Amino acid sequence: MERKKEIVMEDFPKDPGFKVPEHYFEALPTRIMQRTAYAPVRGNSAVSWFWQLRTAVASASLGVVFAVAFLASHYFSADPTSGAEMADLSQKDIYQYLTTHVDLETADLAEVPAVRPGQTLEFLDVRRSDINEEQKREMLEEAYEYH
Repeated sequence: MERKKEIVMEDFPKDPGFKVPEHYFEALPTRIMQRTAYAPVRGNSAVSWFWQLRTAVASASLGVVFAVAFLASHYFSADPTSGAEMADLSQKDIYQYLTTHVDLETADLAEVPAVRPGQTLEFLDVRRSDINEEQKREMLEEAYEYH
């Protein structure tokens, strides 16, 4: 088995093998500036304009598609709101429904608005005596159902 020989730096020649011309590094910045700063500007080719135009058209069309889809989903939805469905029902249908479903409780009817949207409570003809009579009737019904 051969033993590897150690590398000693003194064994290498002192001459690096190349020489730098005189004043090379002093003149280098000036030469670089002359080649870059004062070089004629190349015009953009038609191919690069085509790709820029193509990208702009693609992004604009995506924006239009998104806007149309957004507007269509909000304004042309086939699912009507519950308010629109309730407005289509007649008072007769509502009355028949309430009379045929005897399992309704007062809590169910508490959610039904008794006042039309434009009407305020001041214009309802409700007297304090009517409220007291209704409360007495409810208390009697509860007492009767309890026994």
